[in-house]
Amino acid sequence: MRFAYIEGGFVHTEYDVGEIIEDEGALFTPFRVVENYWAQEAGAVQNDEVAKKVGFQGGVVRGVVHIAQMPRVLLAGFGQAWFERGGVASMFIKPTMHGDMCRIGLQEPEMGGQDERVQIWVERESDGLHLVNGTAEIGDPPGGSLTGQMILNTTGADEVRILADHVIGQKTEAIPVRIDSAELAKEPSGPLAPEAWFRTESPWGGPIANPANVPMAAGRSSGQLNLNSEGIVGMLGAQEVKHVAGPVFLDHDYVSESELVAIGSSKRSEYVWYEARLLEPDGTLVAKTTTQMRFLKKSSPLWADEFGDDE
Repeated sequence: MRFAYIEGGFVHTEYDVGEIIEDEGALFTPFRVVENYWAQEAGAVQNDEVAKKVGFQGGVVRGVVHIAQMPRVLLAGFGQAWFERGGVASMFIKPTMHGDMCRIGLQEPEMGGQDERVQIWVERESDGLHLVNGTAEIGDPPGGSLTGQMILNTTGADEVRILADHVIGQKTEAIPVRIDSAELAKEPSGPLAPEAWFRTESPWGGPIANPANVPMAAGRSSGQLNLNSEGIVGMLGAQEVKHVAGPVFLDHDYVSESELVAIGSSKRSEYVWYEARLLEPDGTLVAKTTTQMRFLKKSSPLWADEFGDDE
């Protein structure tokens, strides 16, 4: 084990990830205040006015805010090999609001870096509710990740209206992409750990991408799927990031390609699943992401017969 136990139940690792707490077979970050950095974004569910129109009490915090904090427990549990061949899948089950106190929890791995999948979650302090549930893994463990299981359970493709023109199996052209460190530094962000890895240098040389940023590069080509409909409110439902031959570097030339893999419908939304792949220019697969985007029926005139203004 790489943990050293100190007074108060805190542990420290060989990585600069701040405080990590071990409790009953799980590793936790301390609780921290979550901020809605995109509250002023017009037309987005992060905006209070938009969110209230579709049934939320206020602007919903982006899921990437939680994912950005996950490396702290992932490094404590799996070590730096997680950035080379690890993955994390997250399902956003309850909205996170500005000011919520949350922490990340990880079931403590037991296999010493071998192929293994464990549970990961985001917990709210006020009521103990899990806002995010997921799986974290290293290598190629048997069975399927959470998002893989969700795709298998997708239903309602024959009921969609917003997504009626989309076809499962639709693929994009490959396009060149990179995660520009200068542009990334302009984006709002909470504290990252280990900060140097995502800013200046890492054990692999230059700075690497936080898992919250990998979908931004891998999924750049997904715009060709034409999923965004003007006036329709969309939100992230679930997402998986999987390193295949990582890490993913900042300021490095890659290629992005995407494919629509499932379409479904639930009581309040229509949704798609798409897989995006990040490759070296020579075709080597570096990382892939699987994303569920939900489109809220109440925001679409196509569903006005069921979600009128008086509901």
